[in-house]
Amino acid sequence: MKSSKHQIISERENIFGPEKSREQVMGELKQEPKIYGEFQKLSGGLQKEFLEFCMGVRGLSITYDPVFKKIFNPEYRPERLEEFLSLCLGEKVKIIRAMPNESERLTEEGSLLVMDILVQLESGTLVNIEIQRIGYLFPGARCACYASDLLMCQYSQVREERRRKGQKFSYHDMKDVFIIVLLQESTAEFQKFPKKYLHYIKPESSTGLKLNMLQNYLMIPLDIFQKILQSRDRRGPENKLEAWLMFISSDSPEDIMSLIDAYPEFERLYKEVFEFRYQKRELISMYSEALRIMDANMVEYMVEQQKKELRKQEKEIQKQKDEIAKQNSEIQQQNDKIVKQNHEIAKRNDEIAKRNDEIAKQNHEIAKQNHEIENQKKEIQRLRALLGMEE
Repeated sequence: MKSSKHQIISERENIFGPEKSREQVMGELKQEPKIYGEFQKLSGGLQKEFLEFCMGVRGLSITYDPVFKKIFNPEYRPERLEEFLSLCLGEKVKIIRAMPNESERLTEEGSLLVMDILVQLESGTLVNIEIQRIGYLFPGARCACYASDLLMCQYSQVREERRRKGQKFSYHDMKDVFIIVLLQESTAEFQKFPKKYLHYIKPESSTGLKLNMLQNYLMIPLDIFQKILQSRDRRGPENKLEAWLMFISSDSPEDIMSLIDAYPEFERLYKEVFEFRYQKRELISMYSEALRIMDANMVEYMVEQQKKELRKQEKEIQKQKDEIAKQNSEIQQQNDKIVKQNHEIAKRNDEIAKRNDEIAKQNHEIAKQNHEIENQKKEIQRLRALLGMEE
């Protein structure tokens, strides 16, 4: 038997909280001038998202740093992150501690990272989980730097531990590092695989040689995952990992209710998320930080785009220079060929002129001989006439 409209509304309010009008929410904001002032600084899209969440007509993006850490805090609720990581890595994992990330890259790039959680598993593996709202142009290079950074940190720590214990350091003491990146807007590389949303990457040899290079990666393009969900006849998740990814990637009320219907245990998590409705000071702070991060991301993205465009222009200019050089070389070759042909023609003309001179000289000699012959004939005729001889 289908649920009545009243039952559906009641179920939603049990999770989302009581629905409010836009005017009610705006009135509440205006009663807090500082909060309202921060609200007015938000972009139009963030203002709309903020209001609709406070109205109880949409969810809240789990990809915001405070929300993600509220749900997946490895110190207070490690079982949630353990389950998510177990599903991602395909093996049962146990978190033994959350680690402060003292990497220098956080000093340089901290404003560009929406979320950054580093944990150590029972196996010793270090796992860094990140969410990036805007995919960068070279995610592979960035991930490789992150993994190398973690390895170097681990190397320093292990060496120091062995030194304190009076033991000799061994590279066998080094454990794997795993970089898991959830991309909210993936780059063009990922769009070439529209039916894949889990990309496991690790160094491999071309010969089948097995060496543990310690670096492991999992790239999850959430936008492609959402498109795959939308393309199905039934929108809900097909397994628990998809349920977690749906929880992380969508704030649609329909998706929220569909997920709870398939996996009721997520109801408690959503209720924790909707507690932010009543913490407007923390909520507006989160949105203000999101705006700052988005602005910083956009600045870096634009810089990268400009660099890319500049490199493209430089390549185009070099290509044009190479083409011009090639054309000049061909023109020079043609000129050299023409000069050679002209030289050969001039040489032939000289030979022709020389032959013409020889012919003219021969004709002159022939004419001279003919003249002498003619004179001889006349002399013979004269002598014949004197002697009275007839022809």
